[in-house]
Amino acid sequence: MKRIGVFDSGLGGLTVVKAILSEMPKENIVFFADAANMPYGDKTPEEIIAFSKHNASLLNEYDLKAMVIACNTSDSIAGDLLKQSYDIPVSGVIKAAAKEAVRQTGNRKIAVLATKATVSSGSYQKQIAELDKEIEVTAIPCPDLVPLIEEGRFATKDELLDQSIETYLEKVRRSGADTVILGCTHYDLIYDLVQEKMPDVRIVSSSRTLVQELKEILTGSHRLSRRKGKDIYLSSSCSERLDQIAAKIIPDIRLQKK
Repeated sequence: MKRIGVFDSGLGGLTVVKAILSEMPKENIVFFADAANMPYGDKTPEEIIAFSKHNASLLNEYDLKAMVIACNTSDSIAGDLLKQSYDIPVSGVIKAAAKEAVRQTGNRKIAVLATKATVSSGSYQKQIAELDKEIEVTAIPCPDLVPLIEEGRFATKDELLDQSIETYLEKVRRSGADTVILGCTHYDLIYDLVQEKMPDVRIVSSSRTLVQELKEILTGSHRLSRRKGKDIYLSSSCSERLDQIAAKIIPDIRLQKK
């Protein structure tokens, strides 16, 4: 049984899995969360490359037909390397999200909310510039969002998470951007909160745009699955608390230690 392999630094990649299951319900997934090394946003490029290579190699043991880098930080630092290392389609989040943001912006001002490492890599800025050099990009590092989201604070009204989001959105307002890229798959879990605070701004989810691109790839190559099996959920660190938070994204999920 051929599978789609998905990896992330933590549970944020489950937003990609959720979107895959919604768009392509017969696909078979193997997901890996490197929760033991989360977050990646404050790691060095060398560390991120090492983690990403390990994650991809682990997933490749499961007879893949496609691989998804469901981590903007990994995609920004190690994406090109991984895409050259495997003979299956390897999809990253950055190119798809950048393309969609360029399509949506009206005033040609785009803000990117992302981890410190993704912002420092300049990946979104470069991708957008390749599509339209005249677009003004404001990249905003959000170092505390991933840890707060991994604590499960997205599932209930949480004052600390709300204050953090508001701090970063104030920078978006000052930039004048009419389009915001949620440049981390974890941030899809606060999509509605961001939209509520900025109802007039177009929000681009890197998770959702990636899945649309993946669906086009698999459809075009006639590789959509016709038979649903059992999905596999793996993590480098497991606990009852982690399972509880994961289940808020995908019900009844249980992570296996790998």
